[in-house]
Amino acid sequence: MREVLFAVALLMAIATPVGASDKADVMEIAHRWTDAFNRGGFNTDTAPCAEDAVVIDDLKPYVWQGSGACSKWYKAVMSWAAKAAVTEATITLGKTRHLDFDGRYAYLVAPVTLAYIKADKPVDFRGIITMTLHKGESGWQVSGLAWADQ
Repeated sequence: MREVLFAVALLMAIATPVGASDKADVMEIAHRWTDAFNRGGFNTDTAPCAEDAVVIDDLKPYVWQGSGACSKWYKAVMSWAAKAAVTEATITLGKTRHLDFDGRYAYLVAPVTLAYIKADKPVDFRGIITMTLHKGESGWQVSGLAWADQ
């Protein structure tokens, strides 16, 4: 029993506390990611995404990884939009459903709405985004992202 109490006390002592600033910083990066999408900035603003990021989506080739993954994914989305005659695509991040931290790693789940115009009619396409983030020397960055239809 003494060993168990000691182990619990040790884990509590070395655990990295999650402060309000980490939560705010992670949410800022999540919103920066949606802002980059909305203004077409993935070609110039890759900072929200880590160099080793992985993006999974229901567009071919379904997975993008490594250097420029977010930019390459964005180009695939824009290619789909052009083929589908979709214009004015924007993403809105909904209220966070789950945000968890493990030291320098974060896991975020939130609803998203992809809004666009098709055949002169507005479309709201709802989904769920799952995002992993890593806190490195330059702060929090998106290390993984997956979209699922809702």
